[in-house]
Amino acid sequence: MTSAADRHLSTDSFNAYLRSQAPIDHPIPGSPRIVLFVDPHTSRIGLRGPATPHEVPPAGLEHLTAHTVHHDGQRMIEIAVTDPRLFVDAYPLLCAVADRVQLDQQTLTAALAETLRRLGHLLQTEDVLSQEKETGLVGELLFLAGLVHALGPDVALTAWRGGQAEEHDFGLDEHDVEVKTTTSERRAHWISSLTQMVATGDRPLWLVSLQITAAGSGGCSLPELINKVRALLLTTTRHTGFDGLLQASGWRDRYTATCQRRWRLRTPPQAFAVTEAFPRLTPRLLAQADVDGTRVTDVRYRLDLTGLSGDETPQILTDALARGQQELP
Repeated sequence: MTSAADRHLSTDSFNAYLRSQAPIDHPIPGSPRIVLFVDPHTSRIGLRGPATPHEVPPAGLEHLTAHTVHHDGQRMIEIAVTDPRLFVDAYPLLCAVADRVQLDQQTLTAALAETLRRLGHLLQTEDVLSQEKETGLVGELLFLAGLVHALGPDVALTAWRGGQAEEHDFGLDEHDVEVKTTTSERRAHWISSLTQMVATGDRPLWLVSLQITAAGSGGCSLPELINKVRALLLTTTRHTGFDGLLQASGWRDRYTATCQRRWRLRTPPQAFAVTEAFPRLTPRLLAQADVDGTRVTDVRYRLDLTGLSGDETPQILTDALARGQQELP
């Protein structure tokens, strides 16, 4: 049997790869198949391995990301260190995660959590929830509540990606939905990648736009909204699944004490069909403009939909939006 000591590249060999500035995929001997990758173009190193059903990567980490990705047709978990200054120090941590997966038969996310508990000063957790994450979660929970009423709790929970690094927030049988929430007087939303406004496969993509504003003594706080949605789910099993999705979205129970701002809807929700005429940036548009998209590694732009009329929605979206907005009086 291959021991933990001789399964990995030596530190010198790893450092040589970093200096070469060449991308690598280095399989680590063992089962399941875990790949150590170095991606100089995006300034990342990390591990990639198979995801178990319903496995939810952790969120709210600094200098380290954990995402669900699709690679070679397989759903996988990808753990990546994103600060080049930490690459050398992070390498032993990645080796320890791989050992716990292949030698101790843990899942990737469980192995990461245990390794961080034992070794982790690599990253810091947030002390408070940022307003951007707070408002984004308010919008997603409103739509989730609407789906629970329209389709039932099991279908709704399955549809919610809950921070699992999928491109879109909700995946229904016939539609994908991206929920964007703003506190601005303008219906303007931040788009965080070139692929966020690209449909998945043949399913139409919809952008649901929510405008919320501070409500003073009325309205509803995010912790209250969380409790409202949890009450709709009825069973312990669903509560557990919901709590996992919340955590993956960045929520921690300790935020309850500081997350007391109350919200109400500024305007009725609107939904837009993301068609060829919809304003957006995509890899295909860059290619048509003869731009090398591989050199554009980080894109964030603001989409202003003020004054545009929403599109006629399919019945499921109509029902979900109508019922969901009732949770934020």
